[in-house]
Amino acid sequence: MKRRDFIALWGKGIACFPLVEATTAKPAVPDTLRFGVISDLHHGLFPRAMERLEAFLDAMALQNVDFIIQLGDFNYAKRESRECLDLWASFDGPRYHVLGNHDMDFKAKEEVVALWSMPARFYSFDIGGFHFVVLDRNNLNAGGKFEPYSEGNYFVDQARRGWADPAQLEWLQEDLTQANKPSVIFVHQGLGMKTFENPVEDPRGQIQGVFEAVNRQVGQTRVIACFSGHHHIDRYNLLSGIHYTWINSASYYWVGEGYGRMAPYKDSLFATVTLRTGGLIDIEGRRSTWEAPSPEDRGFPGAGELTPYISDRHFQSTL
Repeated sequence: MKRRDFIALWGKGIACFPLVEATTAKPAVPDTLRFGVISDLHHGLFPRAMERLEAFLDAMALQNVDFIIQLGDFNYAKRESRECLDLWASFDGPRYHVLGNHDMDFKAKEEVVALWSMPARFYSFDIGGFHFVVLDRNNLNAGGKFEPYSEGNYFVDQARRGWADPAQLEWLQEDLTQANKPSVIFVHQGLGMKTFENPVEDPRGQIQGVFEAVNRQVGQTRVIACFSGHHHIDRYNLLSGIHYTWINSASYYWVGEGYGRMAPYKDSLFATVTLRTGGLIDIEGRRSTWEAPSPEDRGFPGAGELTPYISDRHFQSTL
């Protein structure tokens, strides 16, 4: 029986035992921790999102990862999203959410946080020998006045989007300073790299500045890595000793109305990340191919930057 078929039966009262919500992390191997990461599922927009999520959860259960995390643009937090959340909750282990901009297309941010049972819009947690931080860049900046994304209000000038509010930045500096462990950041909108749409006043600079300031303050590389989604692109960059990785979408690349809207991947994309206390980080990405026609076949101008896979990567952090 497939995972989601079981959930459907359980929801109707047919299954004879309840699903048990995991409340504690699995004991980690002393020097190694593994987690599964998926991004930009887009349940409610992409028609085969449930299949993509099921493939991810099945793979992570087989790999016995210590936790799973999704990097945003997960679902619309509507009534129709219940099947997505129920499937996510079927994973027997700790599960974490990052807010993405499209998660607030129809709901207010606080509604999404409540429906997903998040501890807060930004938060941190420890597992094994590592510290993890989840950030929220889903804020508009109008001359220093910050407004949370809500019901699609972020469809405005690019320069106003993607900010972390001052209260969050203050919390971040204090949290990282006190962590006393190698720290990994999760955030929806990409950090550590430029794209063609970055505004002159770049909201990334303030956040990255906190990472670098903490590393200088503690005299070591406290922040070792940052994982983002949002861009539906497979990318990596080393900047100021921090490894920045953009995780490709589980589902597709948006090529726009003039080129057929979505360019889907044949298979679900996701990755398994292994952290070792010595500073070695391994990313095992899933590979697929384009469903025809590919972005190149469509004549999409940016096709050369697009890939239907998440790359394997191996890098060393200086702890």
